[in-house]
Amino acid sequence: MYKRRTDKVIDDLIAATCGQQSGLQQRFVFAQALQGLVRLAKAEQLLEIRLDTERAVGNSACSGQKRQTRAILRKIGMDVRSRQRELEFGQQCQEGPDDAV
Repeated sequence: MYKRRTDKVIDDLIAATCGQQSGLQQRFVFAQALQGLVRLAKAEQLLEIRLDTERAVGNSACSGQKRQTRAILRKIGMDVRSRQRELEFGQQCQEGPDDAV
């Protein structure tokens, strides 16, 4: 008779809310609204499951990416420090003759 368990629950809710004497159109609209709510809840549940799965899988995959990012940032930091030393050294050489004058 019922395809899904929610169909029975929806029919029971309609009967409890509208009563058995309500119009067919009113019962149909209410049933469709409740079916839409059930579909929305299922979609939200699937989305949450996907996000949880991505977080769980992403943490192990993310550790390798974090290592690579740290290595790149260290290299950038070393490049910046070496460039800074070159700049400081160059300024000292330029200032050296000026100091002698």
